[in-house]
Amino acid sequence: MRSVAADDLPCAVVQLDASGAIVDANAVFAAWTGRLLTELVGTPLDSLLRPSKSATTDGSVMRLASADGRRRAVMPTRSALPDGQLVVLVDATERMAFEDRLTRSRSLEERTRNRLELVIEASIAFATATTEIELADILATTVARAYGAEQSAVFLLDDHGAFEQTSGSNPLEAVVDLTSLAPQASMLRSVVKLSGADQAEELSPALGRAFREVGVYALLASPIRHDDELFGLWVCFFLHPRTFDAEAAPLADALSGQAGQTATSLRLQRQLEHAAMHDETTGLANRRFLETLLPDYAEAAETLMAVMFIDLDGFKAVNDSLGHHAGDLLLREVGVRLKGVVRHDDLVARYGGDEFVVVCEVPDSIAAHDVAERIRREVRRPFDDLPEGFPVSASIGLSIARTAASAWNPDLLIRLADQAMYTAKNAGGDRIVDARGFGGEDAPLPVGV
Repeated sequence: MRSVAADDLPCAVVQLDASGAIVDANAVFAAWTGRLLTELVGTPLDSLLRPSKSATTDGSVMRLASADGRRRAVMPTRSALPDGQLVVLVDATERMAFEDRLTRSRSLEERTRNRLELVIEASIAFATATTEIELADILATTVARAYGAEQSAVFLLDDHGAFEQTSGSNPLEAVVDLTSLAPQASMLRSVVKLSGADQAEELSPALGRAFREVGVYALLASPIRHDDELFGLWVCFFLHPRTFDAEAAPLADALSGQAGQTATSLRLQRQLEHAAMHDETTGLANRRFLETLLPDYAEAAETLMAVMFIDLDGFKAVNDSLGHHAGDLLLREVGVRLKGVVRHDDLVARYGGDEFVVVCEVPDSIAAHDVAERIRREVRRPFDDLPEGFPVSASIGLSIARTAASAWNPDLLIRLADQAMYTAKNAGGDRIVDARGFGGEDAPLPVGV
């Protein structure tokens, strides 16, 4: 053996018998295994070699076990001998290191591509949402799929600044109030990653107990923000052990950013739509909203529809003498009073100038007149912001129609109420005039004060 494999060779050389047991080996092999030659003789070589687990290796690289538990990457070459084999093992550490770097690079490239595709798909999906509720549904599904989570939930801020679960499912719901923890997580302004109940307990003892009780192993949460505006929070729940790599947070930030941007657009769109349909001064529905909504009342076939056209007596004096600011304050207060004396479902609109329209369903003409009378009395009450000498009252024109009638015409109903209002105005104001209705025997009302 010594004449064949010199100890100064840079590779390991091993002679095996017919059964594969070591007969002889050079010093390099002994050093690599951390054993004396006397210990190695008789040991099957294959018991010291294991296949490499590298994803890129072609099977030519093996792992050679050392006495200290480490394994060296080697490439064995076998040659037949009359009574066994001669095996040459070349150190493949550098090759394996290169393959490992290549594997990590390919893995990173794959994850980056998958993340980019996910973000693009999410952006397209988010764009289909027409409301924040729909956006929350899409987001809950998207994040659960992105991270392989069994359950996910989205919490959005309501009009009062409180978190409310809007979409998805929350396995911790029965044992801990996540809405109370949501502000704590959102204040971190970053992704929250919790692997195990111990980490959850560091954030909140109640959350740690809930993890153990329900069987949640991990949690990933991210605030939904755009331009420093907070919209809510999404959470993924894992019912299996899960740790998070360095890519988890950037992906969560990207998905949250896309959702926040979409939420911003939806909110702006809703504000624009509201502004188009509501009066800027009073916040009431405007004339456009009124004219758009009235035809829909035709679906309520068995109802009587009452329209009250209201003009403020004394408004011009307030506006001319006290200024437009005082006039606007008066208009706003009238709007509040009108909404206060009708039902929640009744429509109160500012028609223009100092004119208002109230639309409500009534069982009969007497009920309609009662509503108009409540309005007249409410407007006549003194206004705290007006000095003495500026009395305000209401001239009200009332028209009624049955929406099921073939003659149903919402435009005509408003015109009749408008004409009746002018009759009340010309008669001195602070009164109700009933227009003649249409659409059935029980609909007509006498014209008069």
